[in-house]
Amino acid sequence: MDNVIRTLFFTDVHVSGRNPRARKDNFLNTVLDKLNQVVDLSIQKNCDFVLFGGDLFDSPNVSNAVAGKIAEIFKKFNRIIGIAGNHDLFGNNIDNIKSTQLGLFEKAGLIELLFRGKKTIICKNDLKVQITATPSHFGIDEEDIEQDYVVSEVDKDVDKSIHIIHGMLMEKEINPHMKVVTIDRICHTKADLTLSGHYHRGFSPVNVDGKYFANPGSLSRVSADINEINRKVGVLYIEISKNNIKLEFIPLRQKKGEDVLDRSHIEKNLFREIKVEEFMREIKVASTIQSTDIKNIVRKIASNKELDKSVIDYALTKLSLAEENLREIGD
Repeated sequence: MDNVIRTLFFTDVHVSGRNPRARKDNFLNTVLDKLNQVVDLSIQKNCDFVLFGGDLFDSPNVSNAVAGKIAEIFKKFNRIIGIAGNHDLFGNNIDNIKSTQLGLFEKAGLIELLFRGKKTIICKNDLKVQITATPSHFGIDEEDIEQDYVVSEVDKDVDKSIHIIHGMLMEKEINPHMKVVTIDRICHTKADLTLSGHYHRGFSPVNVDGKYFANPGSLSRVSADINEINRKVGVLYIEISKNNIKLEFIPLRQKKGEDVLDRSHIEKNLFREIKVEEFMREIKVASTIQSTDIKNIVRKIASNKELDKSVIDYALTKLSLAEENLREIGD
């Protein structure tokens, strides 16, 4: 008797009919290929169902033509259970899910969507797994961390509990200005496995006192950040038995990051910012300039022909705004 539940978890596909600025290839075709690979893996691994962590679409009203191509692939899944991400929703408002493409997918029976406060029980022979979830919503990661992330109740006859959330769950803070939830803040959860999306880089499974936390990262690389260029795209394979949970990251077939991601716009903007900083510094130390009029200062410095016109125009705009703000304060 087979007492093991097998599943795959993937997240953040960001399907769009338009190419992200950083992509060199045909992004939609690449996404379709990735999703077909997930279907094939689910069959090869004999998965009982597949789990999804949100942001199937890059916008809630992606065209019907594009959504139709995704629907044809989703029909191949045995069963898919998932949640909405912020890009799937209008204004990050989960109450309007029915008016989105993801909501239409649920209505058509292509995906089973989970909502906060609800649970699904999966039974296989004498093995029982509870699945709960928190889709994206306005205020996630800021207001009620406990209610969103922590599972407080698990049915008595359930062997294992899984919780899925579309939020910024991370091992540790990397930016003090970024709203995140670190694992140490929610490790008292009763969920045996917490799966998260939203954070595209993802992180390797973390085991805290027998409880697992994992994010395999976005199925799509939509930015040309160095970390994205080097990141392997894949899914998380999960085996659940009464006494154990096994997790394995499986990379998908993919091209090298540098072959599909273009960093030229990033490097151009970086160069521009450097030149702007130099320009602003020159203004501050321009001791030969007697006038205190900002516009006269800009005109004086603008005579330096080594500076690109776009840099000068950018600095002029910034300084004009600063002048307006100072005038408002003075008034």
